[in-house]
Amino acid sequence: MKTRQLVLAAVFAAMIAVLAPLSIPTGIVPLTLQTMIVPLVASVTLLPISLSAVAVYLLLGVVGMPVFAGWTSGVGIVIGPTGGYLIGMLLFPLIIGWGIKLSAKWYALTAWNLIAAFLQLGFGTVWLAVAAKMPLANAMATGLLAFIIPTLIKVVIVVVLAMMIGRVMRLPIGKEY
Repeated sequence: MKTRQLVLAAVFAAMIAVLAPLSIPTGIVPLTLQTMIVPLVASVTLLPISLSAVAVYLLLGVVGMPVFAGWTSGVGIVIGPTGGYLIGMLLFPLIIGWGIKLSAKWYALTAWNLIAAFLQLGFGTVWLAVAAKMPLANAMATGLLAFIIPTLIKVVIVVVLAMMIGRVMRLPIGKEY
C-alpha cells in the first residue's frame, strides 16, 4: 500500500476505535456501533484500506486499548464468547470491498452489506455456542435473532450515509485518480 492508503487505514482504524466501544448491554452479546462503523468504512473505501483498518482496530483491542464494546480489551475478549463477532468484523471489508467492485449502486451496496452483516452474525453465533458451551438454538436466539431488526436498521443507515458521502467526494476513498 502507498503512504496515502496507510494513512487512510490508520485514520479509519482510529474512527472505528473511537465509535466501536459505544454499546448497549443486551445480555452476553451487546448492541454496538462496531457493526455500523465497520461496514460504513468498507462501503466508502478500497478493500486494502478497510481491511487494514479493521485489522489494526482488532490488534489495538488485543494489545489492551479499550476499543471493544463497553471500552473493554484484551485477548480474553477475542477468544471469549463474543470473540467470533469481533473476528467476523473482517468479513465486512472482504465482502463489501469485493462486492462494490462488481457494483456500487445503492441496491447492490445494500445487498453486500446485508450479506456481510448476516455472515458476521452467523459466524459470531456459532462461536458463541462453542465458546459459551451453549446449545446452538440458545446462541441463535441470543446472538442472531435478537439482532435482525437492529442489523436491518444499521444497513439502511450505512447505505444512506455511503450514498451521501459519495455525493460530496469521489468513492472509493483512497483510489488514485
